[in-house]
Amino acid sequence: MEEGEGGGDAQVPPVRLWVRRMGVYCDETQATWLVAPEEEGGTLKARIRRIPVPLGEAVRPSRLPASRLPHMWQLSEGLQYRDSNSRIWGIEHHLMIMGVEELLLRLLTSN
Repeated sequence: MEEGEGGGDAQVPPVRLWVRRMGVYCDETQATWLVAPEEEGGTLKARIRRIPVPLGEAVRPSRLPASRLPHMWQLSEGLQYRDSNSRIWGIEHHLMIMGVEELLLRLLTSN
């Protein structure tokens, strides 16, 4: 895949993302991802960027401040993740932007 000023499709999304500390998640290859919550029209989203940061000590989820984001996401069938609270998140995009891999997840409402 070519990298440039624009964006393009990234390859394969991570299988799992676990919270390491507030705003930092780690995938199955020990890559770090910075996660920021967003809200659009009352819908919770998570902007997730693969950016190297020192791992440091992991914080127990019970010691983290309250957050609307889960402690873990697991890739499931289709373009979806299931989180540690059994909620489903759709992948709005998975791109390379200026050389940075980015996922944008949207919490899907249950009917």
